[in-house]
Amino acid sequence: MQVIELAPPLTQTTLMNSENNPRAMPLDDLVSETVSLLESQPDARQILVERVKRQRFAEVTGVYDEVFAMQAGR
Repeated sequence: MQVIELAPPLTQTTLMNSENNPRAMPLDDLVSETVSLLESQPDARQILVERVKRQRFAEVTGVYDEVFAMQAGR
């Protein structure tokens, strides 16, 4: 059994009323990139599309406060 964590960015869906948000990743792009990563990394424990990496590693790279403020709409 294998468990793979998928960490998507804000995506253009109705889930969070973001289907028309220009800052959100188009759903087709997310699916395409995710499938490509799954195919190229079949043993991955985590799949991160390029667009989510800034958020995922914000604390490590020292931009946590900036990313948090952006996500909080400040």
